Amino acid sequence: MQSTPKPSDATFGQAPTFNSDAGFVLDVSDDKKAFTATFSGLAISLDPKSSTPVVTRAFTFVLPLSGAAPDTEIPFFVSGFVLSEAGANGHLVFSVNDQTTVVDFPGNSDQSFVQQLKFKVGSASEARLTILLWADRESKSDATVKLNVATIDSDVVKHKS
Repeated sequence: MQSTPKPSDATFGQAPTFNSDAGFVLDVSDDKKAFTATFSGLAISLDPKSSTPVVTRAFTFVLPLSGAAPDTEIPFFVSGFVLSEAGANGHLVFSVNDQTTVVDFPGNSDQSFVQQLKFKVGSASEARLTILLWADRESKSDATVKLNVATIDSDVVKHKS
């Protein structure tokens, strides 16, 4: 008789099967139940000298996922920093497969952040992680926004039912 996989049975692949940018390092734990992706340049900057009122940056990578029961929930965490002046906004969209979270950082933000997305596995055999960063301001404004993502990480063992 086959046993039903438990959340702790889920494992990540050792390397991405796809990535849209080479500016990151992936560290998967020996037991393949946790990983950290560390970024060296996943950032946007809207500076006062720019005539552009909107800037964007997207990044995607795909990591194999195996052994997860359909009702498994895996927490993913995105951490970074935002600095925005009055009249400008920063935005973060984080998606794993078909599940997405959006965070808006209004003007006068100056903070580190950690954003969590609880991914429900369903029938997924991979985790397709996408980050979209964008900043905007009124066209005649010279307000500044700086937004970056430093890490994305997950740990299947820390799953809470």
